[in-house]
Amino acid sequence: MVSVIVTVYNLEKCLESCIDSILASTYKDLEILLVDDGSKDQSGAICDKYAESDNRFKVIHKENGGLSDARNTGMSHATGEYIMFVDGDDLIHPNMIQVLVDAMQSGDYDVSMVQGIQLFEADCEKYMSDKELGLASNHKILTQRDYMRGLLGTSNSEFQYIVVWNKLYKSDLARSVQFRKTKSVSEDLEWSLQIGLKINKIHWVEAWMYFWIQHPSSITHQGMSLGQVERINSYLFSLNNIPQEEHTYRSWCLEKLYKVMLHTRYNAKGTQYEDLVRSLVSSAYKTTVKEYLKSEISFPKKSGLMIFYHLPMTYKLFMKLKARKVKRIVRSRSGMLYVQED
Repeated sequence: MVSVIVTVYNLEKCLESCIDSILASTYKDLEILLVDDGSKDQSGAICDKYAESDNRFKVIHKENGGLSDARNTGMSHATGEYIMFVDGDDLIHPNMIQVLVDAMQSGDYDVSMVQGIQLFEADCEKYMSDKELGLASNHKILTQRDYMRGLLGTSNSEFQYIVVWNKLYKSDLARSVQFRKTKSVSEDLEWSLQIGLKINKIHWVEAWMYFWIQHPSSITHQGMSLGQVERINSYLFSLNNIPQEEHTYRSWCLEKLYKVMLHTRYNAKGTQYEDLVRSLVSSAYKTTVKEYLKSEISFPKKSGLMIFYHLPMTYKLFMKLKARKVKRIVRSRSGMLYVQED
């Protein structure tokens, strides 16, 4: 059985679409835990309505404690062999859970995963209507090293490794780590890194099957925020959770930390967070610079990041040049892709 943990907070306008997408799953042996995190709208009532008509639902009403606390609560009530997470304003493809279970059971895997994609809800239909989606897709087998490289990388696919909602976990593995309550938007990163240190192999099915629905009010569309600032502390937290003997993983984390520090300092310039960021970056630098200089980061990257740190104007120039040259892939509301020159 798969325990599907759905986190809910003030989602009355989109919650039914999310739940209906789970109910449409071709895999039926489900336990659906609706964790109502102190919603002030009708979300709680919607959860109760579904539970009245289908005994696979468990509704947990709790005081508001945030996303991490809601996920931890869901895990504490889960009884399935496997656990997966769904945010209550997103959608999943009907084949997603079956594909994940088949991938997990095809070998000795700790985690299976598909791909998530950012879409407006109106653009999901072309994916939802594809009844064969995921059934004949390419497969990748990832080692722990592969996963950690992706998790601490800077590629466009980085978020596929970080997020928890595109994966299926063995229940004992998932429950072995609690989500940390944080002001950051990086609770997934912190939890996923700790999980990554415990795994051996992951089965990745390369199919777009989780639909991360975009809303204009979403935190991911906001400018500089305290959550964005706190990403610095999230990477420090992650670094502190990597054993000292794991030199390669620590080097990757340090490289990512310094890039986040530089980028956050650049974006915080002229905002209400400028002084806070300056203080956080200075403190993080002091506690990590000795290890950074001795790390396995290549000399060109290491020296380049140090120049950017000590001469902020060089980073500003770098960002301006990058903005002129980079080509952005823009997804229209119709789902079409086109290239736009900056």
